Amino acid sequence: RLLREVTAASPGLVEGWNALGLALLRQGRLDEADAVFSRVLSLSRRYAPALLNAGLLRLAQGRIEEGAALFSRAADLSPGALAPRVNLAVAQARLGKFGQAEETLLAAGRRFPGHPDVLYHLGTVYDRVGNRAKGVEAYTAFLAASAGSRPLMEDRVRARLRAWGVSP
Repeated sequence: RLLREVTAASPGLVEGWNALGLALLRQGRLDEADAVFSRVLSLSRRYAPALLNAGLLRLAQGRIEEGAALFSRAADLSPGALAPRVNLAVAQARLGKFGQAEETLLAAGRRFPGHPDVLYHLGTVYDRVGNRAKGVEAYTAFLAASAGSRPLMEDRVRARLRAWGVSP
């Protein structure tokens, strides 16, 4: 309600529209979120947070290729941001483009060394392609880097490592 008031009072405020779209996305109101992100991007085609969030919406809608394109644009516009790169890799992996996903994550890892999100998703890519040795390496590095900050992901990783016979 408050975000709708903000956008009504300031219809050109891209940050307000983007926040409203994200709130709707989190509530699962995908059609409404889609309309709001279209509004944001009509106001500013280069507003990277809206590109990122519209990409997340596309993933939720199963429109993976479109999401990947939006993440790629967001990454180009925000070289200091990690989220567009990680989400691009997630989209690439969902499309079965594991080599591209690996390259995207390795590049992100060079820019953001030791970041837990990069390491986690790198582990999942290696897991999906059956490269257990690299998966163990990435997952182990993830656990060290995360250090309790992502408990649900850490639990999944520990379970996977145990399934592989590796003591986390």
